[in-house]
Amino acid sequence: MTNRFSDCTSLLKDHKVLEILSEFSPEFVGSIPIGVDLPHSDIDIICELRHSILKVLESFSSYPSFQISEKVLGNIPSIICRFRLGSEKVEIVAQSLSPKKQIAYQHMAIEEKILNEKGETFRLSVLEKKKEGKNTEEAFAELLGLKGDPYSSLLEYGERE
Repeated sequence: MTNRFSDCTSLLKDHKVLEILSEFSPEFVGSIPIGVDLPHSDIDIICELRHSILKVLESFSSYPSFQISEKVLGNIPSIICRFRLGSEKVEIVAQSLSPKKQIAYQHMAIEEKILNEKGETFRLSVLEKKKEGKNTEEAFAELLGLKGDPYSSLLEYGERE
């Protein structure tokens, strides 16, 4: 785990973000927990979409840059809440699936497994690709030689391995 992960976890704890979201099974996912983040990477939190979530997300409305939107992500209707905690950008995505079944969680689990198998040199290569402008999934897919859509090809790679 990176120091940034610890710093972000402390920030979330200090502001009780995961506690406020606790009834929605929040998970801190994305590039920060697995150490392939860049300084501008968001704190990504996924949780389960339930009727009461909008009211709970509104409790973050006093934070800078607060906004809530609806979007279809991977064919799944989603509610996205964004705001800032100090210098960090936070993005909460709620979908009608348990968080561990959401694609963001599955991608992170596959990426973490790959990093554990391929080591530090591979992790540094992912970071280089991201500095060139690729997102995390694109960087992994390119380094692994995966063809087609990086999101689905990474899931398929994870199922094969």
